[in-house]
Amino acid sequence: MKKVVPVKQLFCMLLLTLLTATSYAAVEKRYVSDKLWLQLRSGPGGEFRILKALPSGEHLIYHEQTEDKNYTKVTTDKGVEGWVLTRYLEDEPVAKEKLILSQRELVKVKAELDTLKQQTETLSAEKSSLSGDHSSLIREKKSLEKELKRITDISANALQLDSKNTLLTKRNKELEILVDTLTADNTRLKDNKERTYLIIGGGLIVFGFVLGLAIPAMRGGRKSAGWS
Repeated sequence: MKKVVPVKQLFCMLLLTLLTATSYAAVEKRYVSDKLWLQLRSGPGGEFRILKALPSGEHLIYHEQTEDKNYTKVTTDKGVEGWVLTRYLEDEPVAKEKLILSQRELVKVKAELDTLKQQTETLSAEKSSLSGDHSSLIREKKSLEKELKRITDISANALQLDSKNTLLTKRNKELEILVDTLTADNTRLKDNKERTYLIIGGGLIVFGFVLGLAIPAMRGGRKSAGWS
């Protein structure tokens, strides 16, 4: 996770950078020539006390020169102020300093290249990850579409089953009514049949009774005719 720099801290850093750049732009720099050592004195002359021996390539901040331009007033990077012989100063960095600056610049460029390389690798990895996520999302989308179709088919079948169930329920009701009607008709026919049997039975009884009365009468008539 990247660290977020607070706005206030970022503003202070920017202001400090601007102030530093302004201060450096406001002063002139001088460099100690390829002379091995240069004496920094407390005054513009050989009779003054030596404050420090400056090596070749030392950065110096320029202030002023004497009227004869033999000595120049300078300040070292560590803040030591003094006078040096003007003829041993250069406006541009010496060969040794240029080499050092070039090496520093080379190191800086290599670091930037390494950073860019790392960023490129990170972006490449993120791209691969996003590509994998995209493929995964496509597979998930297809799976969801398939599941949706299955649910849709089930819903359609459920509607068809509900329609069939309604039709069967209606048909079953009609059959129940028909069965009730046939049951009633059967009961009615059974009652009629029993009544028919009763009528026939009653008729037979009456017929038998009449026949029983008729037979003796018929026999009596025959006897009377014989006697005559």
